[in-house]
Amino acid sequence: MSPQGRAYLDRFHQLLSGIPDEEKLDAVREIESHIAEGIAHGRRESEVLARLGDPRKLARAYRSEYIMGRGSNRSFRDMLAMAGFYCTTGLLSIMVIPTLATIAYGFGLCTVLALLAGIIRSFGQTWISMSIYPGIEIPTQWSMAYAIVLAGITGFIAYISRKYLRKYMIFLSASYKKIMPDKAPDSDFGV
Repeated sequence: MSPQGRAYLDRFHQLLSGIPDEEKLDAVREIESHIAEGIAHGRRESEVLARLGDPRKLARAYRSEYIMGRGSNRSFRDMLAMAGFYCTTGLLSIMVIPTLATIAYGFGLCTVLALLAGIIRSFGQTWISMSIYPGIEIPTQWSMAYAIVLAGITGFIAYISRKYLRKYMIFLSASYKKIMPDKAPDSDFGV
């Protein structure tokens, strides 16, 4: 492999931050394999590297695949890391992701708090105020019913926001996967 190919792989490896070392090495080996197979099929190394494209975009694609591939057992920290990654992918993402995440998790918290307030107020604790409109207070015996309706509305908003946040992140991930070289033997990358 030429110094140009080695520099490309080194840069690609550096850009794979936030991925475990074994995953990084697998990604680098995969790209190295694409380069070697392209050369073996009679292509110049510079042509193969040009088809692979900018190592930054390729590294983002691999990071995206790693982040989205972690499955449904994501922790809150993983969700924040995923949101942070996708916020750096473009101007629209900087606006869409924080907005949907704030709505989803904020309204989710409001759902829990509304139910808690309804339970506490049902037991006669009048220091919790529940009103429909200024001056129109909910009677104590209706506190739980009001809390359930309010929690249902805020919970629905939280659910829809989280659903579309996830769909948007899947869309971004699919966009990045288009950048990655195919693993099929007859791909356009010479393998």
